[in-house]
Amino acid sequence: MLKHVLCISALAAALWTGVVISEEKRPFTAERHKTNKVACIGCHGIEKPTEPASEKACLACHKSLEAVAERTMNRKPNPHKNHLTEGSDVECTQCHLGHKADTPLCHQCHIGLEFVKQDAEAK
Repeated sequence: MLKHVLCISALAAALWTGVVISEEKRPFTAERHKTNKVACIGCHGIEKPTEPASEKACLACHKSLEAVAERTMNRKPNPHKNHLTEGSDVECTQCHLGHKADTPLCHQCHIGLEFVKQDAEAK
């Protein structure tokens, strides 16, 4: 019984820590879209959505993962061009949670990893 309690406590602590570390300090994806004058219907297809936006909706504006990786090439590491994005079928909504803080898949293994923006001269 004590083993079960310890295992559950350790799992809860790990999950809690991962969530705290991975929360974004910037506005959620939905708020950033709203700021850029994108209405709910633009991503969800309906005015009062009850479901998350689809990958297809993301790519209607953002074109492709490769195009987004090009836009974020000044971040080290590049969150859109790495061993996860190149080795599997990662969907936008696995990291970008819309009305919740973005939670990069990278943080499942690389806890505390930050995507540092570098200026053009630092390359």
